[in-house]
Amino acid sequence: MSAHRPLAPTGRAQRRAHPIRSAVAVAACGVYCWATAGLRPFTVPIDVGVALPAAVVGVLALWGSGDRDVPPAAENQPTLRNGAPWVAVFGLLAAWEALAYVSSPRRNHPTLSSMANTAMGTHAGRAALFAIWLLLGWGLFVRHEARG
Repeated sequence: MSAHRPLAPTGRAQRRAHPIRSAVAVAACGVYCWATAGLRPFTVPIDVGVALPAAVVGVLALWGSGDRDVPPAAENQPTLRNGAPWVAVFGLLAAWEALAYVSSPRRNHPTLSSMANTAMGTHAGRAALFAIWLLLGWGLFVRHEARG
């Protein structure tokens, strides 16, 4: 009789097996977002601070792309079913923006840009929005990685 050895976790299961590593990564991202949010807007340091995560994800994508099979082209084709929710979301956002723009007073009918300005008016708000932006980008990367 041969002894059965449990398979080692792979992919996402392997990543979940390291909660300390995840906690350190989240803390490091929080510190990075806080530090980057404190930089002066429209300067080279903030440009580098925002571009650096994109470069890291680009390197990770290139580094990990060799060991995956490319899915058939038919699976990657956009369909009405896939695009309809996005059309609805952006249509609702555009309608909100237009309605708020023509309504008065602005305090009672804020536009998306006025809400963003209020949120980004503080250091903590800028750091939180930058963290959300990074999280959304990472989510797209992980989703693409899982599909590939």
